[in-house]
Amino acid sequence: MKSGFVVLAGRSNVGKSTLMNALVGSKVSIVTPKPQTTRRPVRGILHDPRGQIVFVDTPGIFLGKKDVLSKKLNEFVREQLEGIDLVVYVLDPSRRPGAEEENIQKILRKLAVPKLVVINKSDLPAEKKFALDSMRAIDVGQKQTFEVSAIKRSELNRLVDIMFSLLPEGDAYYPDLQITDMNHKQWLEELIREKAFLRLEQELPYSVAVRAEEIETRDDGSTYIQATIWTTEERYKGMIIGAKGRMLKQIGIDIRKELEAVTGRKAFIELRVKTDPKWPQRFM
Repeated sequence: MKSGFVVLAGRSNVGKSTLMNALVGSKVSIVTPKPQTTRRPVRGILHDPRGQIVFVDTPGIFLGKKDVLSKKLNEFVREQLEGIDLVVYVLDPSRRPGAEEENIQKILRKLAVPKLVVINKSDLPAEKKFALDSMRAIDVGQKQTFEVSAIKRSELNRLVDIMFSLLPEGDAYYPDLQITDMNHKQWLEELIREKAFLRLEQELPYSVAVRAEEIETRDDGSTYIQATIWTTEERYKGMIIGAKGRMLKQIGIDIRKELEAVTGRKAFIELRVKTDPKWPQRFM
């Protein structure tokens, strides 16, 4: 039996979370168009007759950012590169390589573990993949380079085959059927954060956190959730709440719809918004 930890590395918004969800076959990491969506390393677990792969979805690396949140995210990335069995370096051919990419490559070249390069978003039209040739030329000492589409799931079976061939023999780290290391409360908080980001798009800064204070299964089988969305400034609080509370209500509706689709049970969501300029120090 093969087993091991596979880190998905790459700069922000190259599709690492989408790729992990596709590889695991279920949504375990939230996906939005915003940078720094992934805050903490999230583990997704692939069960297979050949063994078990534990994927670690890391935040992107941010150069030149001095705020507490960015520094903490960069620390998380470096920590996750210790004691792992394989690195999958994920690239986006619709974005030209820059300083962040060079910094990641410098880190990866120093690693003694096997590496694979995955150029994601192969489903994009040719004219949008203007950086494809430069991505194909990247060399971090990888065993192989793949061109895949996480959204379309193309070439993922072949990618998994190569991963298993490179992993060591070993026992499973997690029991059958467990697909993530997040508990239910953490998953709910991530879901709420995702829906806030998706609704507010570019208006909302990345400095948003969610804490679920109450999760209750009621006698009729329904789920009641009370949660607080934290942000750093009053103006952002106003954006999240929206005129006459309409935006916050819509975020709640989005959360309820996904929860009910996943659980098959009625859900009631109560959201509050609070400000604290120092929440990154408190919650990270």
